[in-house]
Amino acid sequence: MLKTGRTYLAATAVVLALAATGCGTKNGTGTGDPTAVPTGATSAAPTAQAVEVAPAALLKLVGEKTSAAKSAKVEGVTELPTGKTAMRGSISWDNGLQGELTGNAGGPMADALAKAGGDGTFTARYLSDAMYINMGDGMASQLGGAHWIRYGYADLAKLMGPAGDSLKQQLQNADPVNSVRALIASGQVTKAGTEDVNGTKATRYTGDLSAAEITQAAATGLTQEQIDGLQKQFKAAGISTEHIEVWVSSDNLLVKKVEQIQTTAGTVTSTAQYSDYGTSAAVKAPGRTDTVDFAELMKGAQGAAGGSAPTS
Repeated sequence: MLKTGRTYLAATAVVLALAATGCGTKNGTGTGDPTAVPTGATSAAPTAQAVEVAPAALLKLVGEKTSAAKSAKVEGVTELPTGKTAMRGSISWDNGLQGELTGNAGGPMADALAKAGGDGTFTARYLSDAMYINMGDGMASQLGGAHWIRYGYADLAKLMGPAGDSLKQQLQNADPVNSVRALIASGQVTKAGTEDVNGTKATRYTGDLSAAEITQAAATGLTQEQIDGLQKQFKAAGISTEHIEVWVSSDNLLVKKVEQIQTTAGTVTSTAQYSDYGTSAAVKAPGRTDTVDFAELMKGAQGAAGGSAPTS
């Protein structure tokens, strides 16, 4: 495969990893204790008179119930300045992010995939240590007939630096309500009315995280050196604020969330909708004979270029 193809495959891996975290994960504890009952809420048994529960207290219950469900069907859309990626399938967060999502890419990303042999559609399979991406027969023809490319999370971390370390932690510690916990910890949760989400009446809650809170949320599980590097990358990218919205059903399950981050390159928006909690999301790694390892592809590119990494 041309070295440009390998570069596109690297970019695709990053986008699909980010899209997966938008569907299922966001390591975030913010500041403060997300398990504490906020001021103004009550933990006592309700009386005959209805008691209005504070948003943060209710979201704590939502987090507990959604986490306990361990799996769900999901539909997600990630909008980047370079294009949009849509995904749907089933995921589990019982032991890190696991499951299979199918989808398609649009805009410049689809054009890039076309140059690498793909048609813009893909299947992504997530396991505890790696994700596998199948971009169809056109791509397989350039990979010796193998349909699946394996991207080890450790290799993604090397590819992306400190941001990759954070992404690896998120993929291996999946939970769709970590964004809910980040909202609670921020202390800035607002109830914003009720709406219909795919036929389910849901209550919407909103909040905003500062640049420091975004870094704190993304730094879970990292060393101080990695956190310092992450702060530098975020600052260079101009990441300033994050807006979070979550929709909660009457039985205290997360049914939709939107996360929007501002950067110097433009706005990044991730939207995910959840249904059929408890559904099966079991997956296995593709067969070895139908799989190539991205790290080996990159080694081949470096060898062909005399030891230097591809640049185009």
